[in-house]
Amino acid sequence: MAKIQSVQQLTTVAMSYVLDMEEKIAEAAPKWAEAASDPDLKQLFGKTATKSKEYAQRVEQAFGKLGSQVERNDNHVTAAMLHEVDGMIQNTDAGPIRDSALIVAANQQQLFRVASYGSIESYAKVIGKQDAVSEIKASLEDSKGGDQKFTELAESKINQQAAEAGQQMANA
Repeated sequence: MAKIQSVQQLTTVAMSYVLDMEEKIAEAAPKWAEAASDPDLKQLFGKTATKSKEYAQRVEQAFGKLGSQVERNDNHVTAAMLHEVDGMIQNTDAGPIRDSALIVAANQQQLFRVASYGSIESYAKVIGKQDAVSEIKASLEDSKGGDQKFTELAESKINQQAAEAGQQMANA
């Protein structure tokens, strides 16, 4: 990668990492849905795959609005997070404990999205590319909502179910 010398370049580099992130998540989310036991969680992971594809399209559109070629850079942070999710799946039995672990992973990914999209939105504003900001802002707001949905599901039932399952295992 060439040395970054402007906020315009920084914006496109950040978007290239986000595009790779979304493609990786779109590929991984169906595995998460399959690993989940709770039907609501399965459904949320199904939506995650669809949303990631939608976000990737938005990023590609934002590249065009910035007058830049679409680029992809391997997002090592996302790759590491996905590796950790695979480990959680392998190291837990199907059930509420795994579901709770999957929600933690989903929340981490959502917050990484929020940070990434928030930074890109800020860069786009600074360089006066308000039309590109609308694409990024839509994904930013969706990601905030996604984080909230996973949290609500955890707090409304899954974490309690996981605690009860852990207690039953301890008593067995």
